[in-house]
Amino acid sequence: MKSNRELWRMTLDTNPDHCNLNCIMCEDHSIYSRKNGRAIRPMMPERLMESIIRQAAHLGVREIIPSTMGEPLLYNHFEKLVDICRELNLKINLTTNGTFPIKGKKNHVDYWGQKILPIGSDIKISWNGSSEKTQEKIMVGTSLNSHMKNAQALVAMRDSIAANSGHYCNLTLQLTFMEMNLDEIPDLVRMAIKLGFDRVKGHHLWPHFKEITHLSLRRNGDAIQRWNRCVSICTYIAKAEKRLNGKSIKLEHFFPLNVEKPDDIAPGGECPFIGKEAWIDHSGRFNVCCAPDELRRTLGNFGNIYNNTLDEIWNGQTYATFSDSYSEHQLCKICNMRKPLSIPSRSIA
Repeated sequence: MKSNRELWRMTLDTNPDHCNLNCIMCEDHSIYSRKNGRAIRPMMPERLMESIIRQAAHLGVREIIPSTMGEPLLYNHFEKLVDICRELNLKINLTTNGTFPIKGKKNHVDYWGQKILPIGSDIKISWNGSSEKTQEKIMVGTSLNSHMKNAQALVAMRDSIAANSGHYCNLTLQLTFMEMNLDEIPDLVRMAIKLGFDRVKGHHLWPHFKEITHLSLRRNGDAIQRWNRCVSICTYIAKAEKRLNGKSIKLEHFFPLNVEKPDDIAPGGECPFIGKEAWIDHSGRFNVCCAPDELRRTLGNFGNIYNNTLDEIWNGQTYATFSDSYSEHQLCKICNMRKPLSIPSRSIA
């Protein structure tokens, strides 16, 4: 059966268990998740990756996101993925931890920047502290100084490519909102403005492990009020301090929370993904969203690319039924990826 859903973007979880950092909030690579003793999942086979992208392009997908679980640049077939996207005129939307790793190459950020920026729609660099201490404590294995140098190099390449070819790739500083970096978030916004980023995007912490539940800014009224004050400060900074090109930086998911409803991050807000985007994991499993893997599996079994085409799954009855009823699922009700229908002009006390 055909539907009026438009699949415009596809995420491939190409290498969920391969990363060179141990960020404390990461579902898969945190020092706390290592205690689970789970077996390492293999990388997505090259043939599966290519098949998914070609099927997606046939359905009208315009943008591909390499793995957001693990560091995508460590995927063995990442360069082939880039080549296929270039061939099919698809944009790449990349989320990287900012270290730009690659085996046997020097000037890593230059190498990857020259490959991705010409066909990139957005490159999101994970960044969680404006001080060396906070950055290294949250993103274990990284360095603030290295992040700064890599960002400066990437911005320069982005601007050069835009001037020569006319193609402009957005650059985003991406972070996780949590107790540990709350006081530094305004400085991160200022840093992003000075460096030349287009956007600062964040999400509230998914407390995957009991060891980090105390870091959630949704845990009690006091934490929520301090978050709401941070939103007001950051909103002011974004309006008052312009980037070098004279434009304002964009803030994504910087909105106040309701003290009385901490579990409902966006009352009345719709899912930004259902009917628009899809995820395929390393094994070919179709997923409906980017919620933590164990949680999104509770939403149902929608099929596998090894057994069904992407068209059959996307336009099938199982996904159609879920699309019509997703808001009834408990996970969807508490999901921190939704946006409110309207964002208040000032913080909720």
